[in-house]
Amino acid sequence: MLEEKTPSLASALPVEDAVPEAGVVGLDPGDESKLLRKMDMYVISILGVLYLLSFLDRSNIGNANVAGLSTDLKLVGNQYGTCVSIVYATYVTFEPVYANLLKIVTPKILLSLSTVCWGVLTIATAFAKNYHGLLSIRILLGTTEAGLFPCVNMYLLMTYRREEIGRRLSYIYLCSALSGAFGGLLAYGLTQIQTSALTGWQLLYIVEGCVSVAWAPVAYVLIPNRIDESWFFNAKEKAMCRVRYEANKRFYNPEETFQWREVRRALYDWKTWFHGVNQFCIDITLYAFTTFMPTIIAGMGYKTYLAQLMTVPCYVVAAISFMLFGYYSDKYRVRSPFIVLALVFIVVGYIILLTAKPVGARYFALYLVAVGLYPSTALNLAWCSGNASGHYKRATASGTMQLLGNCAGAAIGYIFNAQTSPRYFKGLWVAVGMTLLSIVLTIMQAMLIRRDNARRATLVAEGAEDLPEQGDDNVHWRYLI
Repeated sequence: MLEEKTPSLASALPVEDAVPEAGVVGLDPGDESKLLRKMDMYVISILGVLYLLSFLDRSNIGNANVAGLSTDLKLVGNQYGTCVSIVYATYVTFEPVYANLLKIVTPKILLSLSTVCWGVLTIATAFAKNYHGLLSIRILLGTTEAGLFPCVNMYLLMTYRREEIGRRLSYIYLCSALSGAFGGLLAYGLTQIQTSALTGWQLLYIVEGCVSVAWAPVAYVLIPNRIDESWFFNAKEKAMCRVRYEANKRFYNPEETFQWREVRRALYDWKTWFHGVNQFCIDITLYAFTTFMPTIIAGMGYKTYLAQLMTVPCYVVAAISFMLFGYYSDKYRVRSPFIVLALVFIVVGYIILLTAKPVGARYFALYLVAVGLYPSTALNLAWCSGNASGHYKRATASGTMQLLGNCAGAAIGYIFNAQTSPRYFKGLWVAVGMTLLSIVLTIMQAMLIRRDNARRATLVAEGAEDLPEQGDDNVHWRYLI
């Protein structure tokens, strides 16, 4: 039933905006579908666990704070906000570097080594004695975790075709949502435990850090450096992967080597900076929501343990919404309309949260924000990555975009500062403004890309030569809208 609706939407799009249908010539569609399902089962599961653990270890400071971290470490003023933000100072610095190193160092080594390091630092957080100790650990945590998401994103783009990425990113962000939900449940359970030596928030950090350290060697064994060398595929399936590589060379060439000119191409491309500024605006909501939601709910009058539990259904809604957004974005092969729709949900949710007095209405507003939380963030990344051809241009563009986006994490502790807790009126109004700006930027970029696609279609109709070696500078290349 759903498949019958696809042509009607495709026909509503301008011809020059259409993206070729999924499927690789030379492969049986049924066999390729089975291959993709098997690929999803293994690749997404392995990477998803890594992302879940990374997000859990980075954002659990919100739950730890509700459980008494600030009191035990005698944090004053906005020292807690500084500790929240400082992790992103090093995080954003290293993202483009890690994205380019992935193929050089190999995914197996880079991802597993990063996991060991952030797991050890998470355990060390439990033994911080004061503000400066916590601050130092958070700085190092940003350095080690910086490699995770750019590398996961690039690995997906090395493995799947660009029209398959939105749905796969939705699976990864589902793990982020699960980390939020699981983090709330875990925090509720562990922070109830008090021993003579350790408090609840210390146990929270120790347990979560140990899980990350334990998963690192598993990840090293399970992650294939190339999908056609995977331990979970038989000879026929590996051959199908090589056919997919060959058919997808216009987008990703496994044999490509690093060249500085590809880095320059990304930095000179206006779309890189549009996506980056847009991601900064969007990530204000992402980091505000994931870090400060327990405090916001506690400010509605709920006890701390209930506040942690009540974050769980919000993350469930966030996960379900992105599964739907990711599916239909890939189905119709467009990004910007779904990004705008997600942002509208966020704006409406913020306005209710700011203006409503009843607790029920304010709590409902969190669900509206949750609907747009992950679709807006991940689809902007998929849009940026899918419109860059050449692995190292793509790595630089997506890494730079995430560098700018994650600067929101460095700013969030000052926008949502301790003095405005628990309603955070100032921070929420800033977030509303940023979300509205993101809507404007998304629409502007879609219009500019549509115009460029039309120009290219005219040149192709006039007989322009197809030059795949030019990457996305080739006039036969079509940008996703």
